[in-house]
Amino acid sequence: MQLHNFVHSRLIGAAATACAAFLLPAAALASPGAAAAAGTLASQARLARPVTAYVVNAGSDTVTPIDTATGKTSTPIKVGGNPDAIAITPNGKTAYIVNKWSGTVTAISTATNKALKAITVGKGPEAIAITP
Repeated sequence: MQLHNFVHSRLIGAAATACAAFLLPAAALASPGAAAAAGTLASQARLARPVTAYVVNAGSDTVTPIDTATGKTSTPIKVGGNPDAIAITPNGKTAYIVNKWSGTVTAISTATNKALKAITVGKGPEAIAITP
């Protein structure tokens, strides 16, 4: 069971990282020389929108959104049976949750924190990956 918790900790960290979005100045993206002229990327970067972490809760069949700026949780979102993994689209608009016991994947709109229609994928899914 310890390994299972470790896996979830790694997924949660990956989900939180995937939710972070930064806007870089156009000059910094044009070329390395332009980036140097504009200053370091770290000094030019700023958050594009609030960052939310999504945590799967296998015991309650929910996903809990957490505002990372305040540490406050929002109302848990009901998903399928035994949510086991999460992946977030590159644009940050949708989180997909793998529901192991129900054989489904639930999409969640990150703008509204509402679950969309579940997608049936077959028995016992355990992982998910999204490509750009």
